[in-house]
Amino acid sequence: MKHFLLAAIVLSLVCAVSAFAMPAPADFDTQGGITLSDLQSRLRAETPARDLTQASIAELQRLLPSEGGVFANLWSGEYVTRIGTSTFIIDMRVITSVLALSLLCVVLFFTPLGLILFRGALHKATGKFLLATSIAPDLGRLFTREPQKWLSRGGRIRTAFAGFMREDFIPLYRNNITALAFIGTAFLILIIGLRGIKFLVPHQPDLIIVAIIIEISVLCMLGMTTWYERDTGGELPEAPPPPAGDLAYEDVKARLQSVIRELEERHGALVSSSIRPSKAL
Repeated sequence: MKHFLLAAIVLSLVCAVSAFAMPAPADFDTQGGITLSDLQSRLRAETPARDLTQASIAELQRLLPSEGGVFANLWSGEYVTRIGTSTFIIDMRVITSVLALSLLCVVLFFTPLGLILFRGALHKATGKFLLATSIAPDLGRLFTREPQKWLSRGGRIRTAFAGFMREDFIPLYRNNITALAFIGTAFLILIIGLRGIKFLVPHQPDLIIVAIIIEISVLCMLGMTTWYERDTGGELPEAPPPPAGDLAYEDVKARLQSVIRELEERHGALVSSSIRPSKAL
């Protein structure tokens, strides 16, 4: 199960990177093509209120892709790319920021790589930030103390990270990570629904890409949390038997009470003197 989960996570990341790295087709006909700035000028000249969201399919098909491909336009506000017969205008500043933040969060905090590279310093710095800003004081205290404690025990870093996740992080924040996964799914469904009712234009898929990145990220967090969760073997733990001492005490108590009742019946006048010896026994 763990190997299947790891393969699914790696495949999702590879598909996401491949989608962004896909170059424009080499046989794209540039004759009669126009640049994005030219299209914007024409739209403003026709109607002052008209912008890129109102561009027609014919106008979009004449757009020339941005030079240099996706890696040369990672911080471009208007990256033009062509996939098949569709043309897209993407704000790569938002995509790059969300992708980098999500990737760093998953890799550095949900895999042993963060401890391997920074020896717990990144967790400690993040914990101090969370404490100083009061964003998540409990998580801040956890990050400040526990990773360093597990590293100080020696042994392999992967073992220390697994111990930190299994013993400290997962028991406290397992439900929080699951809730994030559900929230990410709800956000993705919302964005796809808005796109389905034409509230979002298809040639500017910024929000859809952001929703996909967020959903993949929270699913990776949930997957890695499940990976390091303690394996119970699918069996419920057996309830411990009742302590033998309690049963022996109840039995002795019942016998003493029976003796007391018998003494009271035979020696009504000596009840108090009969109870004290029985308690001493």
